[in-house]
Amino acid sequence: MTSIGTTGKPHATLARVAALSLILTLVAFWAWAFLIYEAPGNPDRLEDRSWATAAEQRCVRMVAAVDKLPAAADSPSPAHRAGVLDEATQLVDQLVDDLRVLPGGSDEDRALVDKWLEDWEVYLIDRQVHARRLRTEGDVRPYLTALPSGAGSHVERMNGFARVNDMESCLDPGDL
Repeated sequence: MTSIGTTGKPHATLARVAALSLILTLVAFWAWAFLIYEAPGNPDRLEDRSWATAAEQRCVRMVAAVDKLPAAADSPSPAHRAGVLDEATQLVDQLVDDLRVLPGGSDEDRALVDKWLEDWEVYLIDRQVHARRLRTEGDVRPYLTALPSGAGSHVERMNGFARVNDMESCLDPGDL
């Protein structure tokens, strides 16, 4: 004797309800994530966008000046390359001085900028050391000072700050 029962039907309905609930929950979550939730943003992002714009304009001038110098590949010797690097380092040093006195920014922004410029100062020393090594050791690769945490270099951190603040011309000149 066969019985006609509904033993499989409640389980199928329960599975459908669970699947539909999961789908609706996911849709609601992503709607919230993309349409409602405002992320706190990057803690390195400057509030005063006018300062970042002015800094970018100043960096554009530095990049243009460095680009006018002979490329490393065009240097006939490491000593010649060191001389060109010294010229470029003077341009970078002037940039850092100009950025340091660039007006604007809240106190919080100025604290972030000061930390960023400290990384630039370390980078300037790295450039000077590299030029000295080119003169004394010949064709050598540059050494970049690591962060105290060991997680990358000062250059990586300073470039990250520039990118977060839409200051692409304020990346390191890339001429080492």
